[in-house]
Parts: sequence; C-alpha cells; structure tokens
Amino acid sequence: PEVVKRIIMALPLLSRRKKEKGASKKPENTDLKQQRLKAWTPVMTPWNIVMTLGLIGIIFGIVGGIMLANAGEEVVIRKQYDGSGTDDELAGCHIEVADAGTECQVTVRVDKKMKPPIHVYYEIDNFYQNHRRYVKSLSWAQLYHREVLREDELKDSECSLLYENGTKFLNPCGLIPNTLFNDVLLLTAPNDIQMKEKNIAWHSDVRDILKTSGDFAMGRAFDQMTVANSTDACFTALSSIQNPIRCAESTCRLFDIESKFYDDCYGYVCQGSYYDEFKCVSGELVVYHYDRLDKWQYLFQTFPQTISPLVGPNSEHFAVWIRVHALPRFRKLYGRISTTIDKDTDIVFTVSNNFDVHSFDGKKFIVLATGDLSFAFIANAYIAVAALCLAGAIIFAALQSFRPRRMGDPKYIPWLNDQHRDY
Repeated sequence: PEVVKRIIMALPLLSRRKKEKGASKKPENTDLKQQRLKAWTPVMTPWNIVMTLGLIGIIFGIVGGIMLANAGEEVVIRKQYDGSGTDDELAGCHIEVADAGTECQVTVRVDKKMKPPIHVYYEIDNFYQNHRRYVKSLSWAQLYHREVLREDELKDSECSLLYENGTKFLNPCGLIPNTLFNDVLLLTAPNDIQMKEKNIAWHSDVRDILKTSGDFAMGRAFDQMTVANSTDACFTALSSIQNPIRCAESTCRLFDIESKFYDDCYGYVCQGSYYDEFKCVSGELVVYHYDRLDKWQYLFQTFPQTISPLVGPNSEHFAVWIRVHALPRFRKLYGRISTTIDKDTDIVFTVSNNFDVHSFDGKKFIVLATGDLSFAFIANAYIAVAALCLAGAIIFAALQSFRPRRMGDPKYIPWLNDQHRDY
C-alpha cells in the first residue's frame, strides 16, 4: 500500500514533466527555424538566361584558354608494333603466345620537334580492363599486405577467377596482377637520348599501398670478394629465376640478412638499372627471402622479364598497370625523355615482345607525346562548355530580338484559348 501511495503521488509530477518536455520541442520563433529567411528568387526571363549563359561562357573560356596555354604544345606520335594492321617491316615483332620473348626494333620517326618532358606510353587496343569481373579480380588486402590469404581461402575470395597456376598459388592473385603488361621497351638510339622509368606511378601507390608480398628480406654481401669466390649454385642467371635455388646456410651467413633466414635464402645476380630500381649494382651478388616459395608463385616468377625479386609489387610499372582504365583503348606511362628531339629524328626502341594481343584481336603501340594529355583534355572540355554556353546565349538573344515573347501573356495558357474552351 505504501508503494502504491507513492506512485499515485508521483503521477502529477510525471504528467507535468511530460508537458514541459513536449513544450520544449516547439521550434524557437526565429527567422531560421521558422523558415522566414530572405531569399533571392530571380525570374528567369529570356534576357536573364542570355546574360547567365554568356557569363558562364566567358568565365569557362578564359579558364580553359589559360589551362590550354599552360599545357604546352601537344605533339603525339604513335607507332604500332603488333596486332592486325602492323606494317610489314615489323612482321618480326608479331607473337601469338605469351612470354615469347621475341626481340625486334621499332623505329619511331619524329616529324615535328618535341620539347621535354616527352612521355613514352604503351597503348593497347581492344583490352577491356573495365569489365566488371576483371575490375574485381584482385585482393587489395593482399596488396596492402594487411593479411596473407590461406590456400583454402583463395577459391572463395575476389581472386576466384585466377588464384593458381596448377602447381602453386599465385601471390598476388587475381586477373589484374597476373595480366601485367610485360613487354620490355629499351630506347637504344640515338645514344644521346635516354628514357627514364622512374616516377611514373603515383607516389602514394608505391610508398603507402603496394608492399612486397610475403615475409620478404634482402641482404647484401659483407665481403664481395669472398662471395665472388663462392661456388654456390644458388646465384642463378635471370633466365632461371622462376625456379630459384636455395643457398647453403654457409653462403647466407656471408650476407647482412636476418639470422632467421640463414637456412632459407636465395641467390640473385643483380641486373641493375631500372629493373632492380637501383637497389644494387649490376653484377653484384645478393640474397633474398620470400615466404614459402614451394607453395606460392610470386610476381617476379610470373613476370621475370619485368619484375625483379628485389622489387616485387613495389615496381612502378606494376603500380601503373593496376590502375584500370575505363575504355578498351588506353595508354599507360612507361617512361620519360628529358631531352629535346629535333624534327626528322629516328627514335629506335628494342622491344622484347611478351604481352600477347593475338588472343583477343588487340593491337599494341608505342606513343611519344609532349605536354600533359590529361591537362589538355580538361582545358578542351572547359573551352567546349564555353562554346556551348555562348552559342546558347546567341540563339536565345536572337529569338528574343526577332520573335519576342511577353512574360505572363495569358494567350499561351491552353485552357484560355478559344480552341480549348470546350474542356
């Protein structure tokens, strides 16, 4: 009974609190909360539309003109070296199987003076990187090195379309990493012109995203002369790097590699230059370690022509490739030339042809281009918008001048016309 009395006495208090709480929900009597703010609601008369379109056209035209002037003179030279329609002189470049390694020389005649920076692209036609299943076919978690997928997880992962080669599991897995463009383009003539393959990818991709898959380690020799006298067969040539040979523990101890890898390191003869991204000197002997080479096939084993075991997925060419394009014909940056090329100069590329386009009826080109093509495209887009707006302004101005229409004229209301009075 005492509890019931207390509840009955508390009911008026609860009711009063509910009323106070309900009253607090009422919006304050301000212009903002009562939606009484002043607003500018211009009447879009024909002349207002003409002035608006004209102003937009002038602004976009000025901005586009400035951007186009800063983009520099655009010179684009393309040379096809494989696929249907290739010149007869380059018939020796043609391949019909992947990783053929066919070498040929491609001469690009420069018919107009080109000023640096000169971008060297490879262009592929009829390759649909934008296909939904292709775009999804890679493991970003694996490339970010956030997790290592187990063998039994690959079949049900994003890499389900391509995760093994029959005997080993692919690392990285998926269609995008394992269809890498692996033609090798070397600029061999003239001798005073060089192509640099550095800083061609987004810095964030190489620095923060792509990591060498697996438990990777590299070691350089403490005493190069001692190593040079070693007869260990693990220091294999580049042609046999797909099946590396494990070094003896005594050999691994000669290198500054972590002690836990003394019984599991592999030898490598440095190729130098951009292939190894200058991590070592050409001819130098180094050792490296990858986790479980007996179970996994890494990127350097899949594409030994392009990917060094010391670089792996950190390769800038790989970073450029995995940024897929939206159209079946696309260009990707391969290198840059920082020397002026005079008119009528022949640029000779020695090409090691490995990327097969015959299987999908595609084509391959080498492209030399000056200026920033993307910057020029945006500038042209601004100019196109300006032209459309100015054209619209002129058309509306002409119509209003020669056939004016009075605003608010009731004769344009259908149900007030004689022919509609029956409705």
